[in-house]
Amino acid sequence: MTPKKIPLFLLTGFLGSGKTSLLKNWLESPVLKDSALIINELGEVGVDQALLTSAAEAASLVANACVCCSGLQGLSQALEDLFWARLQRRVHKFPQLIIETTGLAMPGPILETLNESPLLLERYEWAGTITCVSATSLNEVMREFKEAQAQLIKADLCILTKIDLIGSDERQAANLALREFLAHHDLSTPVLNSSQASLSATHVLEALKVSKDSGQKSLHSAHLNTEQTGSLSLEGPMAHLGQDSPPAHLCEDHRHDPDMAHEDHGHDHNSTHSIHSVHSIQPMHQMRHPHHHLHAHAHFWHMPETIDLSTRQSQVQNLKTLLGKDLLRLKGWVQTTQGVHLIQMSPFDTTPQIQAQEPLASPNSEQAPRPWGLTVIVKEGLLKDQAKAMKALLER
Repeated sequence: MTPKKIPLFLLTGFLGSGKTSLLKNWLESPVLKDSALIINELGEVGVDQALLTSAAEAASLVANACVCCSGLQGLSQALEDLFWARLQRRVHKFPQLIIETTGLAMPGPILETLNESPLLLERYEWAGTITCVSATSLNEVMREFKEAQAQLIKADLCILTKIDLIGSDERQAANLALREFLAHHDLSTPVLNSSQASLSATHVLEALKVSKDSGQKSLHSAHLNTEQTGSLSLEGPMAHLGQDSPPAHLCEDHRHDPDMAHEDHGHDHNSTHSIHSVHSIQPMHQMRHPHHHLHAHAHFWHMPETIDLSTRQSQVQNLKTLLGKDLLRLKGWVQTTQGVHLIQMSPFDTTPQIQAQEPLASPNSEQAPRPWGLTVIVKEGLLKDQAKAMKALLER
């Protein structure tokens, strides 16, 4: 009797698209609560891992690399190790597996990786690619980053997030722009809207099934849309948003800034893995690819001391003022005199988003510890004085 294959989902979306917040809520739902995870992050510290592994017994971290270029070999190893851990009952018999990529990863090379391993083909079944895009920065991100375009082109389901942060007219315009972009690429991919990361896992899986059953890659197939997070409606495809199509295969080639050479840039071409409640996976060797796109560096801004929240906010605001659009992403936890807070900035944000967090779990808890500080992702090519000023700020 042929063993049943494990459904495998890919969750992607550009930096700050809200995919981790959605995934955290989905893992608490009955339909996905027992999922295994592979979390891919740029940078030496796994912020998303710490956010998510408390909700998943079987979780693997592919850190300090992007699985779309240097981490493909490591991704295959992580998938194989999770399968064997499941078979040997070192983790529970998870019903499905979800890969959450970095905000810069391209889905194409990841999908190709699954076809290169006989074991993966035998044990895993591709269940679909879900791509998130923020309604608050849709136009800017799509205009400036072909990575975001490629993520949408490969999607079986698109989710327009953070619609609660814009008005109804802007919401309609964002949905229209997204549908026009997809139609320009001869796609009628379903589009769901999410407010405050409340879109349910059940709703997502239902829409994904409709998409795959109807063959959504055809322009003439039904287009699914939800202006709210509730019932589904049918929309016809629109005209195009932009003229430029991203290359079929894109991947990062993050290079060191000579003024920041001592820093880990988040892409040192070694894939570091760990499995929560499973044996550790050793670092994998580099696997390079000839294609290039956005060059970025990841730094960790250590903040171990407890100070006033307003002081932390001012420090982050100073970094934003210094870097401007060269600051792609900022995310992490800080301890303040007002409690623990999660601080984030997405591309094109002008001020940081700050959320109060629950106190830490007990020291004996298996939950991943919170790293005190912020992961900062910046574009390559900072001016020498700009890089020097950033280094001084991050080392304070």
